This record gives sequence, C-alpha cells and structure tokens, in this order.
Amino acid sequence: MSPERLTSLLTDLDSAAEVVDAIDNRDLQRQRGWDLTRWNYDLIPWGVRFTYQSGEGASVIRTVMPLNQRGSFIEYGSDQNM
Repeated sequence: MSPERLTSLLTDLDSAAEVVDAIDNRDLQRQRGWDLTRWNYDLIPWGVRFTYQSGEGASVIRTVMPLNQRGSFIEYGSDQNM
C-alpha cells in the first residue's frame, strides 16, 4: 500500500487501530484488500506512529494521537528518513 493510500485511511484513532491490527494479521489484510508488507508501527504514549520501509530506509509517514479527552485527534505527517 502506498503512503498516500494509508494516510487516506487514517481518519481517526479507530481507523489507526484497524491498520495496526491488519499489520499484525495477514488474513485481515487479505479480507480488506490491503498489502501492508512494507509498513510498521510503534505504539507511542496516547497514539501510534506508522513507518514505511522503502528501499532507501524508513520514513515516518503519520503519527496519530488524541488531541483531547473527547476523542478528537491530531495527525503529524513527515517524509523525513529515520
């Protein structure tokens, strides 16, 4: 899955949790028609960071975390190599 496609899926923390589950479960990836073989995630305090493994190294693509207790969220994007 391209970084642009994954970014479009990350609309809230629930969708980020679905992607995390799918990264760990190839059957779930197949059910959803996703190929997440180049993707990794890191659980960070109050959120998750997604990284993409390209031929040139890993890039942080998106970090999703809550903005407040009401379930709002913020996203940070980056294309810097780690």
